[in-house]
Amino acid sequence: MHNYYIINGFIEFHPAASTLRNLNDPEKVVVLNSPAGRCLLLLINRNDTIVTQQEFMEIVWEKNGMMVSPNTFYQNISILRKGLRKAGLIEDPVVTIPRVGLTLASGTEIIKRSSVEPEPDSSRNSLSDEKRSSEAALREEKGPLHSPEAEKVDTPPEQPLSARRENSPQSEIALHRNASGMLLWTVGLLIAILLTVTVNFYRSSDNNRHYFSKYFFLANIHGCHVFFSNKNATPDARIRMRSLAENLKTSCSHYPWMYITYYYMLPRISVIRCNKQMDEPNICISEYYFRGLEQSD
Repeated sequence: MHNYYIINGFIEFHPAASTLRNLNDPEKVVVLNSPAGRCLLLLINRNDTIVTQQEFMEIVWEKNGMMVSPNTFYQNISILRKGLRKAGLIEDPVVTIPRVGLTLASGTEIIKRSSVEPEPDSSRNSLSDEKRSSEAALREEKGPLHSPEAEKVDTPPEQPLSARRENSPQSEIALHRNASGMLLWTVGLLIAILLTVTVNFYRSSDNNRHYFSKYFFLANIHGCHVFFSNKNATPDARIRMRSLAENLKTSCSHYPWMYITYYYMLPRISVIRCNKQMDEPNICISEYYFRGLEQSD
């Protein structure tokens, strides 16, 4: 038996497989990596409460024997959000509480369900019982006392030695061919599974590593290297992003790499400031600002 969850009535989340499936479109299945799946499970188990970044680090990674940087945490939350959106959720259910942690948005519906493994097929057992009963009845009909001569009458005559020599090599060759074919099929299946797992692993790693490579360089402002998520941003939007970077210039000495994300569906802007580039081991802090850029959340 294992538990799974229904999110907002149509997204089915299976923690054991770390998958999201759209019940309205069963062919649409999104596979999360294991840390992102554990992050979602922690948010579901702690629904209506705020989970701090430190709790995520301890429960999702440290309890599984891994020590990671905050940057890894931010990347997996980004992967989780993209996976939920790809599965069919229009509004992001993962809400950031600045300088506190993450929680599920109010109104997010979570239904817990359990899946029971099918019971063993009893037909085979019943067939075996019937076979044993038939054999017992046959032994009773023959009786406890029957002569060895009677058994010899029912036993088919033994083949000549020459016939056995002619038949046995063919049987051995056929058996050898069957065993070889089964071995080749098994090896081919294992190779195919290994290739599939390897491709998925490198594809997931490549997505994580190059997510922020899609951001374009906006400007170098007071020592801050400012990157923006929308390459097609209007001139007015670029001016507003530069204005935001100007207001944060005092932090450039410690966190000179700035990544700005513009959310079209939400009235806020995300700013991630790091001491090094995203393709290097680094330390980052995350902040949110209202769309007007006048003050932070």
